[in-house]
Order: sequence, then C-alpha cells, then structure tokens
Amino acid sequence: MQSCKEMKGKTYRSGVYNLNTTDGFEYQTFCDMITDGGGWTLVASIHENNAHDNGRCTVGDKWSSEQGNNQNTKHGDGNWENLKTFGNVASATSDDFKSLAYFSIDDAKDVMIWQVPNNTPLSMWRSNSYLRYRTYSQFLSGLGGNLQNLFQSYYPIRQGVYSPGSDSGPSFPVKYDEGSPADTLTHFGTDIQAYLTAGYIQLRTVNHAQHINAMCLGVKVDASGKEHYANACIGGSSFWGGESNCGDSSGMTQDGYGTGTGRSVDKTLIETTFLIFYR
Repeated sequence: MQSCKEMKGKTYRSGVYNLNTTDGFEYQTFCDMITDGGGWTLVASIHENNAHDNGRCTVGDKWSSEQGNNQNTKHGDGNWENLKTFGNVASATSDDFKSLAYFSIDDAKDVMIWQVPNNTPLSMWRSNSYLRYRTYSQFLSGLGGNLQNLFQSYYPIRQGVYSPGSDSGPSFPVKYDEGSPADTLTHFGTDIQAYLTAGYIQLRTVNHAQHINAMCLGVKVDASGKEHYANACIGGSSFWGGESNCGDSSGMTQDGYGTGTGRSVDKTLIETTFLIFYR
C-alpha cells in the first residue's frame, strides 16, 4: 500500500500501518479510516516547541528554523519544501513529525487537520481532538498533489521577494467533523478576531514586511489585517528582525503566553498539535 486511500472502502480500521513509497521504502504512519469513509494518511504534525521568550526558532522548531532569528538563514530550514523527514508517528503530538508520505504521495486531493492537545497518546487523538476539519475542493490536485510540491513550485516560502500582502496564497473552505467556525474563532486573540474568517485553510501568507507564514489553519486572514498573519498562522520564514514572531507559532504569544487577549491566542491553541492528513 502506498497510501491509506488505497485501503478506503475495505475493512481496515484506523491505526498505524506500514506503507511503501513508489521506490520501495517502507515507513509507518497513521491511517484514519473513519472520517468521510476513511482513507486519510497522516503526513505531518506541527506544534510550537517553546513559545516563551527564550524559545523562538530554537531546537524543535522544525517548521520554521532551529537556527535562531538569523538574517543569514531568513528562509528558515526549508522543511515545507524539502525531502527531509523527522520524528515518528508514536510521538507526533510531543515532537514535530514529517513522514515520507508528505512528499511521496503525489496524488492527494484534500487536506484534513486535527487539532489535538500536545502530548496526547495516539490512541486518544480522535477522542481528544477539539477541532477536526477538512477541505473538499480537491485543491491539491491542481497544485502538485502534495504540500511539498505546492510549496516548492507554486507558493514557495522565500522571504523578501514578494510584494507585501499582494502575493499571499489562496484560501480554501473546510467542512467540520468536530467543532465549528465559531469554536475556531474563540481561541484567537481578541484584537485580531475581527480580521479573521473561520472555516478556512490559507496558504503562504506574506505580511507588510514580507515575512512569510506557511499555513493558517482553521482561518483565513483578511487583507486589511495582513500585519496579523504571524498572530494567526504557523511555520514559515525565520528572520523577523526585531519582532518576536520567530518560531513555528510563537507569533501567537505576542501579548503574553496563552492569554487569549490582544494578539495572543489562548492556552488551548498555543499548546495544540496540528495533525495534517492527505486523501
């Protein structure tokens, strides 16, 4: 089997399976065989390793940079676009995870996100997730069939080469299997909620200073609020000058850790792992 989608419609249960790439490499990942008939392959997990002042772009921030807020590495570690893998499925909610499926599956059509509290055991991912949502427009089929192709060829994360705001990527509506758009919005800072529309996934945002975030999960940010991309989105470029937004999601703590006020998300969201699936 090369994806969980090949199991769809059969008698497979949700769980960890061995899959194979087209080159014959075997690897393990989780298959969700329940949602919308099943067939969802876990390809990555993303969470903020340490969003406090001394933890910005440090070890563990694999979806931005582990090399600090450094102008010499301002494009970050490139893990949205490259062929590296890291972590393992069993610890995907306590450390960043990037499976071979992230780039070896090249015929994915949609993306599903589970928002799960950090350090949740695999057996409790579904029951403990407070938001689960998925795209339905098959957008990936026109953008390379996976996120690696999408970020490498269509919406690369290359800081300093785009017009501020105007080159942000597209957004796609989602269907909820757990929670709602209203539930999603409550976890963001009170000062930025007016600039957010919940019920979407947005790609490759570029703010007024040409700093880039890779994805906004559960929301899209209105163009008038482009200065708030880092307060609502995850991953991306690493060099933010004198700003305190470096890290996988540390811009979400700009007005305090887990306060839910100003530009800071609440404690539930900053201590969340985003599980990303393809189908």
